Amino acid sequence: EIVFVSSDRSDAEFQQYYKKMPFKAMPFSQRELAQRAKSLFGVRGIPSLVIIDSLSGRIVVSPDESRREVHQACQYGEKAIERLFHSWLDKVPEESKSMLDILALSCTEADETAKTGGGNTKAETYLKRTIEKEATVSSPLSKDDIAARVKELFPQLVAQGLAPNEAAAEAIKQATLQQSDSKLDSGHMGGESKIVTHYDPATTDTSVATTSDNICRMNSDDKDKVVAVLSTAQKYVANVQKDPTNPRFRNFRLSNKVFDKITSNAGSMELLKSLNFSVFHSDIDFVASIPLSVDLELLGKVLGKVLATYQHR
Repeated sequence: EIVFVSSDRSDAEFQQYYKKMPFKAMPFSQRELAQRAKSLFGVRGIPSLVIIDSLSGRIVVSPDESRREVHQACQYGEKAIERLFHSWLDKVPEESKSMLDILALSCTEADETAKTGGGNTKAETYLKRTIEKEATVSSPLSKDDIAARVKELFPQLVAQGLAPNEAAAEAIKQATLQQSDSKLDSGHMGGESKIVTHYDPATTDTSVATTSDNICRMNSDDKDKVVAVLSTAQKYVANVQKDPTNPRFRNFRLSNKVFDKITSNAGSMELLKSLNFSVFHSDIDFVASIPLSVDLELLGKVLGKVLATYQHR
């Protein structure tokens, strides 16, 4: 999102200049707020460009940096400008990238469910009791609709006092829950889920580390592939932790483009087994599932530990 902050001396000058712009602008009447924004973000002169992370509010690229980098990129054409844009995206804080990845996981799963009309009906029936709406049932939200709903909810939650990361997680949760056509109420599995199987942390740790090493060996010692596999699995587990009793977050089609980051690599099925994922065939696709019995906290810690090992190699 681009927002124009004017330095014009009159409203007429502002309107004349802004009418050529396709993006949003801070109203000229809010000159005091505009001045505070310029001071806050280090704007000293025009033109200035500040890149801000919308989740954390942090400055990603300062005015001085952007002025220098844009000037250099413009000398080498459109490709250089495109590379500059991607370099700015790489500077976004890691926690914000993580939240956006979780949003992508949620939207992709919801979008594929909407397209196929599928899902694990047995699991959803068992975990939740469905109550039909009296009103006319609307069509499931698309991936773009969910993203738009998250964008709408996020500032509202921040205004209520939630930290940016917490607000983003809650917005994703609320938006994906609205994907359902039916009102969901507590069913047979309502209430808190309890761990019924206890895993030895040392054994689980060793098993995940061993299968990760096998993936590395089977993929020409490409450590980046192992990092991609482990980080993707970690994000799926983190997503389940936010809503442990929601079956939509526990079941993933193996053909899913995001989950394919795991399954497209040789040795990955053994990793899923070491993580205590179940893999089975449904009427639509092969499905991976995180059982209710899995200790999510332990799984997250083990994945984080093994991932850190590969990131620092």
